[in-house]
Amino acid sequence: MAARAKSDERSARPSLRERNRLRTRRELLDAALEVFAESGYGSATVENIAARAGASKVTLYSYFPQGREQLFRELYEEINNELIEKVNEIFAGEGDLTDRVVAMMGAVLEIGQRPLIGRFYSIDDPALDVALTPVRGHASRVCADLIAADLAAARKAGSVTTKATPEAISELLVGAVRSGLSKVARQRAQPADILEAMRALVSGL
Repeated sequence: MAARAKSDERSARPSLRERNRLRTRRELLDAALEVFAESGYGSATVENIAARAGASKVTLYSYFPQGREQLFRELYEEINNELIEKVNEIFAGEGDLTDRVVAMMGAVLEIGQRPLIGRFYSIDDPALDVALTPVRGHASRVCADLIAADLAAARKAGSVTTKATPEAISELLVGAVRSGLSKVARQRAQPADILEAMRALVSGL
């Protein structure tokens, strides 16, 4: 049985070739993040990204056939997925509505304060509209749904008295979260000020 378990464990491990592929893919994504953060989307080129990763254009296109559009989209989705995981943990934990929304804002700002990611997430380029269509708004939707569910429960318990619908309030709060992220990422506001403002906003419900 022990021998069989060891055999199963070995077979479950990625092969050397697969590990090399995963490493190369990660290196290309990391290089793309650096180039996008430094140059924006419009000025970033496949040549620059490949060179930063120490790879050729042929190698880059073998991993990302759609080039920089696919690279940007996958990086954007990685950030979204990390945020969604953190927000789900927050809303599954202890605390009231205000505590949870402020904690969510804090998680968003923590991600946005990472130098490369903050600049990457602040890129505003019309050319990205098509590239991000499959993934844009996913994290916002998750956040809005979680806030709306909490609001509905709080209103039922009598701790929130507003007559506005949970859905309308949650959409506005998520908009405030996005605005706060943009300001902090562009160094136009301090995280502590944004968090204090969010607490005041939610407490007023």
